[in-house]
Amino acid sequence: MAILLILDFSGTLSIAAVQFGTPEYLARALQESGLAALGVDETVYWREIVTPTWEEGSTSTVGLTNLIARRVCAIGGAPEPAYQAAQRFTQMYMAASAIDPAWQSLFDAVRSIPTVIPLIATDHYAEATLQITTQLTALGWQAASLRVRRGHCRAIAQYKATRPYAIVPGTLFNHRYTALIANSADLGVIKATPRFWQWVRMALGVQPLRIVLVDDFGASENLADFYANPERVTHRRQQTVAALQRVFAASIQTVQFVLDHPLDRTVTEVTELIRRYQ
Repeated sequence: MAILLILDFSGTLSIAAVQFGTPEYLARALQESGLAALGVDETVYWREIVTPTWEEGSTSTVGLTNLIARRVCAIGGAPEPAYQAAQRFTQMYMAASAIDPAWQSLFDAVRSIPTVIPLIATDHYAEATLQITTQLTALGWQAASLRVRRGHCRAIAQYKATRPYAIVPGTLFNHRYTALIANSADLGVIKATPRFWQWVRMALGVQPLRIVLVDDFGASENLADFYANPERVTHRRQQTVAALQRVFAASIQTVQFVLDHPLDRTVTEVTELIRRYQ
């Protein structure tokens, strides 16, 4: 019996990723990257950069660096300094986006349950795929990112001393200790749409009987970010669960990640849930 464990990244696995957007951290990053010198303060960052570009950034491979550089040029910045500052900022953001050590115990538990397929599903920028891969490696896992080519979705793995290769759908259980990464930027659609999960199903090649979804649905994000609007969060949760139900004929258990709740309790809850379902 296959169990699909879906884990959100920013704001769930990585609390530090959303802390980066708080006034203190963001102001320092803008200053140190050089964006502040080009006229980007916190207000400009959210209103003139993130909000108007998020849809494109989260559904294409253009990347955060290019989006920031483009917007900085639009408000009067010179192309080369804008790109260099944008690149430094993006590198700082990605470096800060670490998986919290508290999740290590869950990943360790999953290693001993061969029927569980861990999937990191995230609405994010293109650069996040490599960062998530790096973080999974630090936890002792291999990573395979989902990619769409010519109407097909495959999990592309790269193990040590090998070239990247596609995992044949339906053979994931032959690749123990491999976690999948589904980034909206790679799939071209966000998690709240059925198409996102159709791509996931195609890459899996198996029908999970149970799905455990762990997600904050954007509630952990900085309130200056439109993404954290409470009404949007509720709607996003409803849409995401509905999309999963439409694509998978499986029992779905949702664990709403709440930033104010003790993280170790959430990790324990998810771990016990997985063990109960095995």
